[in-house]
Amino acid sequence: MCKAVGKRNKVGVFYVQILRESSGAETQEIVVGTDRGKAFTGIAFQSKLATIVLFHACLPGFYKSKKTMKDRQSVTGKMSKRTELRRTRRGQRINHKVAFKLRNHREKRFSNRRQNKLPPSIKANREMELRILSEMSKIIPISEVRDESCGGDSKRNGFGISPVTVGQEWFRTEASKLAPIKEIDSLDTGKYRTQLGLVKDKKDKSKQTPETHANDAITLASTAFI
Repeated sequence: MCKAVGKRNKVGVFYVQILRESSGAETQEIVVGTDRGKAFTGIAFQSKLATIVLFHACLPGFYKSKKTMKDRQSVTGKMSKRTELRRTRRGQRINHKVAFKLRNHREKRFSNRRQNKLPPSIKANREMELRILSEMSKIIPISEVRDESCGGDSKRNGFGISPVTVGQEWFRTEASKLAPIKEIDSLDTGKYRTQLGLVKDKKDKSKQTPETHANDAITLASTAFI
């Protein structure tokens, strides 16, 4: 009788499932580090001795093609195209030959904006990160999630909030259902990265390479063992 079988989960990670009852229930401490960017997010599953799994996820909300225009396959591009088509349909309904007050205009929109609603592109990015954590938590016992705190309080410093920081509190609330969350100050990431001997590409973060975000995810997770 077969004792184990190889499988792949929904994020493409290969694992071995034991078909018999295990001899023990002890597990090692595994910490997850998340370093998000505008186009990519690094997610690392780190133990005391090694990096078990490393993701450099291409986010759907802000991904751009090689051209200067936004990629229509991204959430941002799809929302822009939807707005464009909707305006065209509205314009076709209006009879410009009659007086302005008799035209088929819609009434003034009332205030129906929700205060805590996430933009679709931001929500798609955060949900993708949560899907990775959720799928991996089924095969790896996660002890803690260490998330980089990027600041971005526009009420205090007067500057606009970066797209990277939007939705991070929502992400932490949802991720806390899987494992405890600990924030790591972004100002301390560089110090730990140097201590671990990892490389950071600060010139061009649009590259899909581990040096842009994935290495920082390893750094954040490794702070639990330093």
